[in-house]
Amino acid sequence: MRDMTQYDARWFSGQAATWDDDRRKVERARQAAKAIADEIPLDPSWTVLDYGAGTGLLAFALADRVGEIVLMDSAEGMVEVARRRIAECGRPGIRAERHDLTRAPLPAGEQFDLVISMMVLHHVEDVPLLLKRLFAATAEGGWFAALDLEPEQGEYHDADFTGHHGFSRGALRRALAGAGFGHLTVRKVLEIEKEVQGVPRKFGVFLATARKDAERPVPVG
Repeated sequence: MRDMTQYDARWFSGQAATWDDDRRKVERARQAAKAIADEIPLDPSWTVLDYGAGTGLLAFALADRVGEIVLMDSAEGMVEVARRRIAECGRPGIRAERHDLTRAPLPAGEQFDLVISMMVLHHVEDVPLLLKRLFAATAEGGWFAALDLEPEQGEYHDADFTGHHGFSRGALRRALAGAGFGHLTVRKVLEIEKEVQGVPRKFGVFLATARKDAERPVPVG
């Protein structure tokens, strides 16, 4: 039996030092930032939380359009690289923190005008719980934007992957609405090309956007 790849915080920490060397990841982050900017009316005064930020590729691609940014990740190695990038860029108002929202929510009152996440949800066992905690981290009238895999046949990761094989639009809409979000949109915005058993394959990536409407009831839990 071959070894299972555990895509956990420890694995991502081990990948952190060379994560940004893949120019395809950098380009995907640029495309993702453009898609978010096309969908959401960004404001330079906004505070932003990038959850599962990794080294900060998506956040840095959005940095010129928003205000303060918190890069948050559960992998210590990713946070360390993100902090080095922040120090090198010299842009004020960006910080990186280690935190796992699946284990504990943010402190009460810590909220953001925009919460973003890229290629994180399919790794999370309890997606409804995470979305509820991201909803709590979103300010009234604030926005949420997540990019992740469209449904696939389990080929994107190895055969032992225990996460989600993408998300249908209906399931994602139900999960976002269940967390309390409204004004939901889901659309395909880019593709990731990977080799599967020697054959190039393309996997669709959606952008889901939603808003925290003060008039909607806040879910409990």
